[in-house]
Amino acid sequence: MKAYYVWIGTFEESDFEQYWDNELYENEMEQWKKGERTKPSESLRCGFCREMSLEELDKKDFWFSFRSSLCDVRELGKDYIADLDKFQRKCKDKGILEGNVIWAVSVKDFPDLEPEVCSSMHYVGMIEV
Repeated sequence: MKAYYVWIGTFEESDFEQYWDNELYENEMEQWKKGERTKPSESLRCGFCREMSLEELDKKDFWFSFRSSLCDVRELGKDYIADLDKFQRKCKDKGILEGNVIWAVSVKDFPDLEPEVCSSMHYVGMIEV
């Protein structure tokens, strides 16, 4: 089993796409590292990376699920979380009852991350998956 930092959020689909898609920034960083361009603007980083002070997501272990409408946390977690009862209790204890996005990043890949800093989503906690 692997440990992940897990969040629940509510986004419009287009907003969520911008929130996690860091491809443009990472491509331009690669070109910069090769000396092919100037360093890209920090504003090109995806919303999650800006919020969490990360440079990249590419080649990292993360997962998410987006639903077009709000659903309870159990429904959001069913494809990833083994112990849904425990997950649902953990969410309820934090007042997280529903959302349309579940987002997780590997603790191993982001050991220094401060998950509580995230203000766009509700931090559930570290979950074994």
